Amino acid sequence: MPLAAGAEVALRRQSLGDPQTLDPQLWVYGQDGNLAQDLFQSLTTVDPAANTVPGQAESWQMSADGKTYTFRLRSGLRWSDGHKLGSEDFLWSFHRLFDPKTAAPSASLLYVIRNARAINTGKMPVDKLGVRTPDARTVIIELEHPAPYFADILVHRAFPVPRHVIEKFGRDWTKPGNHVSNGAFKLAEWRPNAYVKLVRNPLFHEAATVKLDAVYHIPIEDPNTALTRFRSGELDIVVSLPSEKIDDARRDFPQELHLFQQIGLEYYVINTKRAPFNDPRVRRALSLAIDRDTLTRLVLRAGERPAYCVVPPGVVNYTPQQCLAPGALPAIMLARLQQARQLLAQAGFSAAKPLNLSLRVNNNDSQRKIAVTIQAMWRAAGIQATIISTELKVHQSAQQQGDYDVARAAWYAEDKDPASFLELLDSRAVGINVSRYANPRFEALLDQADQSADLVKRAQLMNAAERLAIADQPLIPLYYYVSRRLISKRVVGWTDNPRGVHINRYFSLRP
Repeated sequence: MPLAAGAEVALRRQSLGDPQTLDPQLWVYGQDGNLAQDLFQSLTTVDPAANTVPGQAESWQMSADGKTYTFRLRSGLRWSDGHKLGSEDFLWSFHRLFDPKTAAPSASLLYVIRNARAINTGKMPVDKLGVRTPDARTVIIELEHPAPYFADILVHRAFPVPRHVIEKFGRDWTKPGNHVSNGAFKLAEWRPNAYVKLVRNPLFHEAATVKLDAVYHIPIEDPNTALTRFRSGELDIVVSLPSEKIDDARRDFPQELHLFQQIGLEYYVINTKRAPFNDPRVRRALSLAIDRDTLTRLVLRAGERPAYCVVPPGVVNYTPQQCLAPGALPAIMLARLQQARQLLAQAGFSAAKPLNLSLRVNNNDSQRKIAVTIQAMWRAAGIQATIISTELKVHQSAQQQGDYDVARAAWYAEDKDPASFLELLDSRAVGINVSRYANPRFEALLDQADQSADLVKRAQLMNAAERLAIADQPLIPLYYYVSRRLISKRVVGWTDNPRGVHINRYFSLRP
């Protein structure tokens, strides 16, 4: 619908659920990450095509050995309340991120910073962190080892936070009226189950380039509801589509429909600390009984590729491996079912004593259809699954608390490095390793890979780690993600990209 003269230029986009947090150091899940990218900006950011570019830093340099990064901040940076923002804010924010009292669930993704792991695990004080600020506009970060992905991971996981606000309000600092940020937008309203409204931040260093007055993040878990609201003009961006409506969307919205292969993995995570799922034979049986080819071809229908590995195609400096022969032919699938039954028998299960489990999914029509399909596949192997469907916040909370047998999960690339996905299975990455998988051999291989400056040797070590993890099967890869988005013709500036990162400050709306 056309904008009235003088009307608020507001983008309305679907969010997959209400946010868990508006603290950018505590986010894990995508709905929170999208808000963090609007509200905050790190030393680095991304351009419309998701290439890593300068953010709060105007430039950076890397030492010859790849272990020291020197960032030069832009002049005149300010928080959204007008307070000056300098290098000391970044130093304090890094200290807070790794302080065990903060309990930042994704701090492990930046353990590459010198002494970060020891500090985050309480073995060293925060002032030993490898971050220095020799002057008000310089931030120097020392790494444990070379990390070709470091500038990429900073984009999402190293946002500064306002010390003066946190020390004043404590945990209440994220509430509307208290919240202060440094990104293109600032928080205006948060109405649970209705929307989070952000408005343009006039103190953002590139405020003149921001064309939107406001962005509404509207939580809609059901893709059919999102599609209906898009048809009526209530949404400008839809980020999920029901599988059974893909063909309709191709016909009705040929220009608005965006199907794009991302570097992302959809999987079922298994609670390895709960019997009998602490038995690798049970976990392998669950994976073997799933016919991914049927799942992707007949249920998903948007071009998703069956997944057998943890690391998706599209990462750099890595050779994908064949983790399991695809089961497209019936004979192969029959053989896999037979093997699954044998493994279950070895683990003590039978027709008289079947394996019973609960399968948790979020309250999404597409996810329920996938779950029902897999439930039937498991039944053919003698496995009885009860599906538990809850709203996204409850689902994600259950994963974090370990309150599940098997649960739907997903991970999308924040950078193009394979380590981003293998860390899902590192026991030291407590916030993202919801399977609770722990294997010292796996972690030793990751550590060796981290220490290797030889990219070929590094890839070989990570290949070995991935093979080991797949043999243990703490999670079940299902398919490599294809984004299913509807972008209104009103939206200007949308660029499909394999990282699936789309920052709202780059968009404008046609009248």
